[in-house]
Amino acid sequence: MSILIINYELKTPFKDYAPFYAAIKSNATEWWHFMDNTWLVATSYSADQFAKLLYPHIVNTDHLLVMKVQKEYQGWLPKEAWDWLNSKYFF
Repeated sequence: MSILIINYELKTPFKDYAPFYAAIKSNATEWWHFMDNTWLVATSYSADQFAKLLYPHIVNTDHLLVMKVQKEYQGWLPKEAWDWLNSKYFF
């Protein structure tokens, strides 16, 4: 199990991206989504595998970045975000 960070920019205004969001949620055992265009997910998939699950739901003008979160991280987030990250024992 690992934590992945998913960042995206969806550029097609009238496209239905609901399946994209559903794919994120359904392929994660847990997820956290506080910032626009960014999700943190707990999953057994690698970053490569997870990205490939999302590709069918975006178009070639969209942008997608999926990366594994390592133990060292820093930022300015609400306490709930840090609590969620710090509660994950599988880094």
